[in-house]
Amino acid sequence: MTREIHLAGYLPDILKEIYEFEQVFNAEEPELSLVFEKCGVILDECFIDTLDEYGCQRWERMLAITANDTDTLELRRLRIKTALNGDTPYTMRSLENKLKALCGEGNFILKYANDIYTLTVGLALAAKDSFDYLKRVLEEIVPANIILDIFLMYNTHETLAAFKHNALSAYKHIGLTEEVLT
Repeated sequence: MTREIHLAGYLPDILKEIYEFEQVFNAEEPELSLVFEKCGVILDECFIDTLDEYGCQRWERMLAITANDTDTLELRRLRIKTALNGDTPYTMRSLENKLKALCGEGNFILKYANDIYTLTVGLALAAKDSFDYLKRVLEEIVPANIILDIFLMYNTHETLAAFKHNALSAYKHIGLTEEVLT
């Protein structure tokens, strides 16, 4: 953003010819041009489409995106846009569909309490191995004003009651609560 600065244009005609003003303006005009140029760079950093190398590095650091040395600025900007726009579900139905895809049908419960802005997600023991990943995904996609309560649904007495004692004796005590029973 180059901009020609002529400070003498702001003075009345009678003062434009004074030597001291000319010298001051000659010294200040290049500095003001530099200020306007830097303001343009800062403005460019506010928009993804006009990011330069420095702006891309900042956004990539914030979004934990790893750029290759061979990536062009356009490709890096596209990755940043994709990360920001993401695949965020904005309805309970789309969140439920996402959980079905990640956990499998019937391997979770999903409840939302409108009055206290709390989303409760219970994951079945079948999804136990991916609990940390699912927790991170849910923390990313659930809006910040909603409290996320995510937990594993351990086996309860009600679940164990369906089995005979001989079948349960094959498990250790901790296995009865934390393993998928067959």
